[in-house]
Amino acid sequence: MAESKVGADVKIVFALALTLIFGAAAIDDGTLGWLIAFPALAMLIFCMWRAPLRNSLFVLTFFVLILENPNEAPASNKWQSPFHSVGALMLMHLNNSLGPRWMSFYGMDVILVTLIAITLQRKFTKSNIDRAGQTPTPKPLVQLAFVSFAGTAFVWASGLLRGGEFSWSLWQVDRVVYLPLVFLLFQAGLRGPKDHAILARILCSAALLRAVMAIFVANTFSVPPDPYTGDTRLPYATTHQDSVLFSDACVVLISLVSERAGGWAWRRALIALPILFAGMVANNRRLVWVQVAIVFLTTYLATPPNPFKRKLKRAVLILSPVIAVYLAAGWESKSPAFKPAQMVRSVVDPTTDSSSLWRELENYDLVFTIRQNPVLGTGYGHQFSEVLVLPDVDYPLEKYCPHNSLLGLWAYAGYVGFTAMTLLWVVGVYFGLRAYHLAQRPVDRAAAMTSFGAVCVYLVQCFGDIGLGGFTGVFTVAPALAVAGKLAVATGGWGAKKLGPATPSAPPNADHVDLRAIGQRQSS
Repeated sequence: MAESKVGADVKIVFALALTLIFGAAAIDDGTLGWLIAFPALAMLIFCMWRAPLRNSLFVLTFFVLILENPNEAPASNKWQSPFHSVGALMLMHLNNSLGPRWMSFYGMDVILVTLIAITLQRKFTKSNIDRAGQTPTPKPLVQLAFVSFAGTAFVWASGLLRGGEFSWSLWQVDRVVYLPLVFLLFQAGLRGPKDHAILARILCSAALLRAVMAIFVANTFSVPPDPYTGDTRLPYATTHQDSVLFSDACVVLISLVSERAGGWAWRRALIALPILFAGMVANNRRLVWVQVAIVFLTTYLATPPNPFKRKLKRAVLILSPVIAVYLAAGWESKSPAFKPAQMVRSVVDPTTDSSSLWRELENYDLVFTIRQNPVLGTGYGHQFSEVLVLPDVDYPLEKYCPHNSLLGLWAYAGYVGFTAMTLLWVVGVYFGLRAYHLAQRPVDRAAAMTSFGAVCVYLVQCFGDIGLGGFTGVFTVAPALAVAGKLAVATGGWGAKKLGPATPSAPPNADHVDLRAIGQRQSS
């Protein structure tokens, strides 16, 4: 069965649509924007209708990851990227940028609804445009996506029946409905392991672009000096959500190296990782370092021994006295030389700064709310119980969508709803780790580790910094879950023939298999 490709007509129309969109964004004229919007949208719909679903998802994912949300960018009142208005159209409610109050939905919603309609049409007409050469997704993953929807509906209805506020409940539903929806699109569109290389390139390219932007913003713009510290740096350079993007890109690159995918993996890591680390420093979010550390600590414990792990263990043992002395010396210090030690302390000691203490107070209130309604939760449309009064913050959704998204979800959904909405993540991790242990090629093991790592990073972001439902998290976790499921099938972990150690067109040495070889089956 021949696989469908993007035709020349689609490429031409898509290029013209992008030219119109970004041209209008550069001119920044409201009337011209309205005139261009409808023909540009029609062109995009034509492209989505004619192209394989995976190609539409690849393009959408890239733009979601690189576009800035004006609500999240601290320097947006001083500087706006050329993509600022396009990001506003896609990632903010359209009534904020276009005016009409009834347009209380994202531009992203229009694209997703179109892709859903196209997917259903192709399914009912038994079109092969997406099914050709496709590895199936384990049925439990697909079923759990619908269980997540059912759990959301249950928590929503139970909250409204108990007097919840409808308008506020919509924001809470918004935080949980996109991930299973986007996952269903990815599992329907991805062919299988052969698409992993494309996803990895999209993720790393987007992360590098955002890292460069973070470096530029952090070194160009400042705020008035802090009255206590004199610090003039922006609190962060791009967005909180970029922590997820930077962490996931690091996981991709380090996983390829640790799994000994070949010299090309080392070369790319040596070029890209310094840029990513510089972007992470510029963005000034301590959570990003926690995310990377937790992913590799967890995978270290969950994966079998290998040469890389033995070398790492030896290096940590040798350096442990130096690390201990450094942490002890810098624990109370304010010197920039001890910044890593200060960051470690801020993570484990909530009294070190007002931000950590504020989150500790919020956690207490959320745990108290969970104890009051452990089984069913409060339901959506309700606030959490503010036993300890929190200092005021410039975030009107705090009582309905708290910073600690995981405890917040548990408080509103209870055991029943929380389990229904998170089982998809848990089973996705199961398939990812199962694929890791069964995969014979380094690139497959790296893909499995990355799929697990994406979920782990998302959980840390949700626990620490309003991660639940952020589009960056959604468009990294949703494809990761699809990758985990299809890779489990492709490696023989779920009812399918196992991939061989190498393809006929690949070098005999598995350590030198290129990313492009992912997903090609061994000839029988």
